[in-house]
Amino acid sequence: MEVRVQLKICEGCGCLWYRAHTLCNVYCKECEIKLKNFPSPESRKRRGRHGKGQLTRIWAVAEALGGAE
Repeated sequence: MEVRVQLKICEGCGCLWYRAHTLCNVYCKECEIKLKNFPSPESRKRRGRHGKGQLTRIWAVAEALGGAE
């Protein structure tokens, strides 16, 4: 039986490790355990301003007062 592996460098700590040829891991086992506590990018909520609604309202108020030309 032949097993194909790749020599990889962990993106977390920089150590060398082997991974199976069919896997796509970028972290060693120790870093995977450490990083499981962090939220995934898909699960995080985006913070900050929501769209252009605020800017539109400001222009509407300025236009109503006769200031936007």
